[in-house]
Amino acid sequence: MRFFPIPKQDLLLGLCCLPALIAIWLAGFTFDRLPAAGLVASGALTLAFGANKTWGGSSFSLLFTTTLGIAFSSWLGCVTGDILPLYILVAMLYAAVYVTMANVDESAWWMLLQWSIAYLVSGYYAGSLAHATDRAMLVGSGGLIQIFFLYLVFRRYPFCLKDVWPRAWLRFLRVTTGKYKHKIHLQWSVFFALLAMGLALSAVEFFQLKNGYWAGMTLLICLRNNYRDSLSRVRARVSGTLLGSVTAAALIDLCHSPLYLIGGFMLFGYLAFTWSYSLVAKSYFILALLVTMMVVFMIASLGNSQLAVATHRLEATAIGGLFALFALVMARLVTRKQILLRRAGKNPG
Repeated sequence: MRFFPIPKQDLLLGLCCLPALIAIWLAGFTFDRLPAAGLVASGALTLAFGANKTWGGSSFSLLFTTTLGIAFSSWLGCVTGDILPLYILVAMLYAAVYVTMANVDESAWWMLLQWSIAYLVSGYYAGSLAHATDRAMLVGSGGLIQIFFLYLVFRRYPFCLKDVWPRAWLRFLRVTTGKYKHKIHLQWSVFFALLAMGLALSAVEFFQLKNGYWAGMTLLICLRNNYRDSLSRVRARVSGTLLGSVTAAALIDLCHSPLYLIGGFMLFGYLAFTWSYSLVAKSYFILALLVTMMVVFMIASLGNSQLAVATHRLEATAIGGLFALFALVMARLVTRKQILLRRAGKNPG
């Protein structure tokens, strides 16, 4: 890790995100509600990864809007999860909007990724409207708890409660959509992202893989707006997931104590969201490894087999990576072909 020094502000920010997770798990132990605490912690953890980001000059705007989005997406995923064609169709729409936003606004792009992940995950825990509402409230409350703890730290700084009114969000849409230009590569990137998401989720259902939402998550995370960066992400995501799955399974095999499992989740979670700001551009392999270990520890703490969790994550990640490669290569090939045809049409002689 010494090759990737952590800026002091990132280290401090990571420490500021820990109290919310500690409070959530303490409440889960105290009231014997660990599954519910896991959902609340997932909402808080999502915001920990975005604690260093701003939107319109305000961290609060970004985090609060992200919280609303993941709560609604969790509800929507639960509602559509029992109807497979509808679930896949909505996931495809999420993928299309996510890829489109890549060229518009970096913060909104990150928010859409979190919303998409919340939708994909919740679809595998489908149930009644009451169940969907409960899940949305738990995930959303985790985000609000994280915001509260961060506000206590940043109340003297521009975490400020500014630009949070609906008119500010409408203004953002008007300004940023004005930046959007219908370019050939973007059109085909959106089309193949749609197609790849549909194929990836269909594949995990065909092979009856559990926790198949990891395929969709991998697909989205790998679809960057830079071709070379996207290719490197596919390789790093799959290899990091492989090593992280094996390592986490070996560590969990040493001890099955709930306290040990939750401690492992918090340790690797802290390393992941603290180093994410530095590693995302320097070594996505290490970040993928840390995130995988965090997830395996978290799910194992809820009573699932660590070997099954690691295996399912690896299988679904490989499928997501393959379809991400398919979308990237096809979009590039078709774009290049159309550009050459246009040039030939302008210079027929």
